[in-house]
Amino acid sequence: MTILHSALLVLLATSVVACNKSTESKAAADTVDAQRALSANQSSPAPVPATAGTVGADGQPVNALGAAVLEFHKHLETYMKTHRAAEGKVPNLKRTDDPTEISSREKALGEMIMTLRAGAQESEIFAKEVQPYLRKIIVDDFAKRSLADRRALVHELTELPKGAATKVSVNTVYSTSLPLLTFPAALLQKLPDLPPELEYRIVGRHLILRDVKANLIVDVLRDAIPSST
Repeated sequence: MTILHSALLVLLATSVVACNKSTESKAAADTVDAQRALSANQSSPAPVPATAGTVGADGQPVNALGAAVLEFHKHLETYMKTHRAAEGKVPNLKRTDDPTEISSREKALGEMIMTLRAGAQESEIFAKEVQPYLRKIIVDDFAKRSLADRRALVHELTELPKGAATKVSVNTVYSTSLPLLTFPAALLQKLPDLPPELEYRIVGRHLILRDVKANLIVDVLRDAIPSST
């Protein structure tokens, strides 16, 4: 082996050792940095991000509210299956501009739904799970109104023929003695959505669910409307 060759081998070996030491030093430094970062994270954990999860703006558990509204919609869909079944059993309108024919079909549809829902009871749709939330929505809406506004609204809604409000019941025709007043727009926006065949109504201090096409009282939430005082 020549002296030059030996020198080259020594130089190459020195370079490899130096490179390995450099790599080891970097790896060690990276390990230390990682340990420091982990230690810092453990000593000062990042805050858990707020999820829609826990509590809503009104202080109610969002999950409970979501479950209640879901249950309400399930009951609505159950009713709509009955509504659609009833529509399939009565003749379709031949003329949509004939008040007599419209009235006759409305009556026939209502009677068919009453037959298919024989034995229907209150709270089948306004289920107990959703009732507290519906009542709270209504109470909160009235709380934001002025006293004069509340009194005027309640007075308007309770100006009914004597005893009319107490006679409203599930699976009966919405009487012509009950006025079809415009439902308060701000309150309507806060209540759960309904299929187009249904609408909310207020009779006295009761919240009514009415089938528009059949002019039928589908469910009643009694004493849901706060007093005007």
